[in-house]
Amino acid sequence: MAAAGLASAKNCKMEGLIEQIVNLITSLIDKGGYAGVFFLMLLEACCFPIPSEIVLVSAGFLAGQGKFSLPITLAVGLGGALAGSTITYCVGRYGGRPLLVRYGRYVLLTESRLASVETWFHRHGPKAVFICRWISGMRAIISIPAGLCHMPYPKFLLYTALGSGAWVITGTLFGKIVGQNWKTLGQIGHYLLAAAVVAVIVLLALHHFRKGRKEIIEK
Repeated sequence: MAAAGLASAKNCKMEGLIEQIVNLITSLIDKGGYAGVFFLMLLEACCFPIPSEIVLVSAGFLAGQGKFSLPITLAVGLGGALAGSTITYCVGRYGGRPLLVRYGRYVLLTESRLASVETWFHRHGPKAVFICRWISGMRAIISIPAGLCHMPYPKFLLYTALGSGAWVITGTLFGKIVGQNWKTLGQIGHYLLAAAVVAVIVLLALHHFRKGRKEIIEK
């Protein structure tokens, strides 16, 4: 019973944190306009824990409501992603691994996390830069091993533009569709949000369970 109560408390805490992040991001976009979208996308690409899923869907939603221009929203979203990715690439290339290990913890970049992304990069090569733009948690970090391995910047920029561009278009268009049909979806919006929160909590729980199980097996 105590364990169940503790799990329930953690779930409530996680749900509250997710809701706060969503509210903060949507508020910044609503007040900051296109500059807010650019800045948030740049921060995510610099390894700050800013979920671009929420940024793009929120911006697309405002485009669907007629408050944002869709072409400009897509442009600033991609521009922020490219600018942030370039900064992260340069940190990896010119700062080196010691700098990343020393200061990475301030943006939730642990040494083990960096090592796993490096392994993925070495296994898949430049394709990893494109593919990881679709994977939450790896979207920003993949720029670091690209810099560490001195991947040519023009090639890095091309793969980043293709991957991030496709991601920005997908997320923004999804938000735009929701914004255009909000009167219809509004009645079930709260249930969809609750379901999304539960899904995130379950995925995080499974991730920690598998990680803990792997550590036990290795010991």
